Amino acid sequence: MNTAKPNETIYPRLVLERRRKRNEKNWYIFYTSPRAEKIVYNDLLAREYDAFLPLTRTLKVWKNRQKKLIESPLFPGYIFVNTKMSEIYDISRLPKIATYIKCGQNPSVISPNDINTIKKMLLLEEDVSVETTFYEGEQVKIIHGPLTGHEGILVEQKGKTRFGIRLKEINHTVFINVCTNILQKNK
Repeated sequence: MNTAKPNETIYPRLVLERRRKRNEKNWYIFYTSPRAEKIVYNDLLAREYDAFLPLTRTLKVWKNRQKKLIESPLFPGYIFVNTKMSEIYDISRLPKIATYIKCGQNPSVISPNDINTIKKMLLLEEDVSVETTFYEGEQVKIIHGPLTGHEGILVEQKGKTRFGIRLKEINHTVFINVCTNILQKNK
């Protein structure tokens, strides 16, 4: 016969669940000091953290008409770190890191699928852009090519068809140009 009270059997399960979540790795978002993303990224790599700083190449034209390709962050001020929840406080105390992004009291988490999609978009060497405004679009899935299986929204801008994934946690949408013949409507 079970003499344990209902709360006694639930409490240890909740404690174990919290411990499991603390030891589980997720992609967390950190906000850096202005123009310090590359410094923070190199510091995190030197400390053996799994960090991701998406960079794009843009052509800059200086006042003397000199042109140069510059690597700049896709999300200025943000860096992603795949780590345990128990390490967030230590990371947020590193130089040039302002804070971590929260939703309520909990740290915001980006899905590994979104991180992988951004990495694949950058590898395609197409023009990748980020927009902070969200355009309502049709939910689609890519059925052919390097981004096969990824889901997102379809937007048409300036006569071009664009595929995007929305990162709600930082209110940004990442877009890449695609052909409509590789897309399928989500049901």
